[in-house]
Amino acid sequence: LKSRRCRAASPCTHVALSCAGGPRRRWGVACRVAKGGSRARGPFPELCWPEVPIMGLGGSKAKGDEEEETIGEASTNPLAQGYEDLVNAIIRPPRMEYSMKDDMGPATFSLCGKRFCREDLEIENKRGLKLVCSWWKFTPEDAPAEQLPVVIYMHGNASCRIAAFELLRHLLPVAITVFALDFAGSGLSGGEHVSLGYYEQEDVEAVIGHLRASGSVSTVGLWGHSMGAATALLYADRDPSIAGMIVDSAFSDLMVLINEFGQNIREQGLRVPGFAISAAVGMISRSVRKRAKFNPKDVSPIANGDKAFIPALFAHGKDDAFIRPSHSEQLHANYSGDKELVLFDGDHNSTRPDFLFTRAVTFLYQRLGVQESHCLDSSSPTHGSAPQFDNGLFAGGAAAVHNAEEEMMRQALMMSLNEHYDGRSGGGTASGALAGEARPQSAGDNRPAAQPATAQGGIPMNELKQGIVQFHAVAGVGGITAQYYVEAALADGGSVEHAIERYFDSDCAGPPPGYQPPAPEFLAL
Repeated sequence: LKSRRCRAASPCTHVALSCAGGPRRRWGVACRVAKGGSRARGPFPELCWPEVPIMGLGGSKAKGDEEEETIGEASTNPLAQGYEDLVNAIIRPPRMEYSMKDDMGPATFSLCGKRFCREDLEIENKRGLKLVCSWWKFTPEDAPAEQLPVVIYMHGNASCRIAAFELLRHLLPVAITVFALDFAGSGLSGGEHVSLGYYEQEDVEAVIGHLRASGSVSTVGLWGHSMGAATALLYADRDPSIAGMIVDSAFSDLMVLINEFGQNIREQGLRVPGFAISAAVGMISRSVRKRAKFNPKDVSPIANGDKAFIPALFAHGKDDAFIRPSHSEQLHANYSGDKELVLFDGDHNSTRPDFLFTRAVTFLYQRLGVQESHCLDSSSPTHGSAPQFDNGLFAGGAAAVHNAEEEMMRQALMMSLNEHYDGRSGGGTASGALAGEARPQSAGDNRPAAQPATAQGGIPMNELKQGIVQFHAVAGVGGITAQYYVEAALADGGSVEHAIERYFDSDCAGPPPGYQPPAPEFLAL
């Protein structure tokens, strides 16, 4: 895998995903460029990110400016740089695109003398959204039985069904077929948003309904990574007939995870005040509720643990800095069903060690009731290396997706915040507010109706000044607007955090007409 700077006309950060070996062995997964323009091209299809300004952090530039900051570039503002790290919150990732012809591997292939095929299909979920899916299984003439076990692979955020490739070499030899989907809002499926498990449960329900109606399935297992693992846990109590599940790198609670991102920033030595982290979490929550129609507080797999009894194997990388291993440890401790916990050397997206796959395959072999006579290698529930999975055909696809996913995560919150601003006035950009200008008042503005009663007294000037500086650092707005909201919050006994919340709850409106700032000397802050 290679990472290099994009040479497209519009600067952006990209990763070229490739596996040497010719056109059919070359993996290129491209991300949709949100702001238009052509995708960068080179010797390989390339993954390009849209440029998203760092809003409200001293480094933002309004749309139309000729020079824009690129995500991934070093910021001169330590707070802005720290807040940029908070974009790992994965609320709205760029959509990963790929070619069915070039990136999905062969439609038919042989393994240990048996023929296998990939069936591509579309399913509709409860919300009427198209889900694109693939099912790797025996060809009818080589199938050892009319009904066989199936494992549904559920990808992580910003990923797609290509990540299921790494399961094929491990599950097909033990006669477990593999079904993978692009969740709604991901890959080639319909839908605009992902929900980190909240709506993805409906996608799993639709897939399981299709599989059981097909008449080709004996037992069903789940295998999820990251968001997919959280989805498995959220769904577990809804269908007790699931035979078993592999839960790889799940988070215990979305709000806990988002707060941990902020704490990680502080632990890295960046001076991010607690109020900035808290305000950012509040912004995320409001933005998600408004646009994706779900409350992040409801995405809590650990709250579901005492209601689920499906046998589960929890796995987590010891060096995972994105979702800490403590999440899986807590999930395992709180889970009511039969359970195992495996901690391995690696991080969130590193290649999983062979011993983990051996453990997982053995777990599924037992839980899904695999018949030994159906296995390609009947001497063991595990199997030897298959050259076509190691060196060609499927080689590199899943690893490329995982590496792309981690980089795409860095932009997720930034896109959420970008649209948080852009969607305020019928899709227009609040560029004036971002530049520190108060917007003119109109009859439809939802803003505080009057000045605070104690605006002219009771607030120490140094406290007001410090509050204005902090407000500007987080909201990106200074001047009379910052002074108005900070004064109002402090006069009511609140904090700068409350001032920031009021500002966003008021649609980033300026102060009411006639407002007289108590400290004109601070208007330049």
